[in-house]
Amino acid sequence: MARVRTWLQILALVAALRYSSVQVEAQLMVGFYRTRNCLYAEAIVRQTVTAAINDDPSVAASLIRMLFHDCFVEGCDASILLDASPQNPVPEKDAVPNVSIRGFEVIDAAKAALEKTCPSTVSCADIIALAARDAVELSGGQSFNMPTGRLDGTVSSADSAASSLPSPLSSTIELTQMFLEQGLSQDEMITLSGAHTIGSTTCKQIMSRIYGFDGTKTGVDPNIDFDYALYLRRLCPEDGNTSRSVPLDSVSPNKFDNMYYMNGITGRVLFPSDTTLFEDGQTQFASKLNSQNEDLWEVKFANAMVHMSSIKVKTAWPDQRGEVRLNCRVTNAGK
Repeated sequence: MARVRTWLQILALVAALRYSSVQVEAQLMVGFYRTRNCLYAEAIVRQTVTAAINDDPSVAASLIRMLFHDCFVEGCDASILLDASPQNPVPEKDAVPNVSIRGFEVIDAAKAALEKTCPSTVSCADIIALAARDAVELSGGQSFNMPTGRLDGTVSSADSAASSLPSPLSSTIELTQMFLEQGLSQDEMITLSGAHTIGSTTCKQIMSRIYGFDGTKTGVDPNIDFDYALYLRRLCPEDGNTSRSVPLDSVSPNKFDNMYYMNGITGRVLFPSDTTLFEDGQTQFASKLNSQNEDLWEVKFANAMVHMSSIKVKTAWPDQRGEVRLNCRVTNAGK
């Protein structure tokens, strides 16, 4: 009964949140910088991201993750980029969920190039959104338009990040609740989880699932395919280096495809928060559907990315609630 009540409470949030998220989206537009005499803004970001991914394909996953982690805390306002300062002594990037995020130097490079071409025009928040869009396509995913027009925020708090971002141990109910609180549906949560088709984690994050798991003779979490667990044990010996990198998708680790869902159905995903999407009756069907139709999932993913990138955006209308930072790591007042 308690579980039923929880789901009813979650579903009740949808109507209240849907309207506000649509209103926010209306404040952004595709090709915003063409109206600001910065015709090549998106091309400059893409050129920078292309060079970075050509040098290190793994940075694509981190750029996508950066957008997600930025938008879930203070909205999509580049607050994740701010360094420690008297104004923000412990910023978001110092929170535990964010310490493994890479790619800040890619955003810095794009911003530097844009400041030369269009000074004081392109926000860091828009650079993050465009970089994430480009990272999807450059890794083999579908191309799509990303609306722009965001302003940068001035507040950044590690505590807010820690409380707003899902954990790798989150249950389906917890994940659904956190996404609904941001105006995103359960299906969008399942769809966006597919970003785990690229990227990596460390041995430290999975040791408890492949060694000494409570209640099993093998010591392996029974929700993990045993042959896959043996593969993970070879990558991560019990007395080995726990900082060693482990691909989230062992089949096509740098290709943006729907292999995440195919892996999930066979018990070959790394985090409990991934496993739950394939075990919970509320999310099994959608997860399986995404495994069967890659084109459908990619369309849904593009739409969900655009929707997510509109969370609590700061714009100049109806009042000035943000700024265009001159340096993405420092507020203009701090600079």
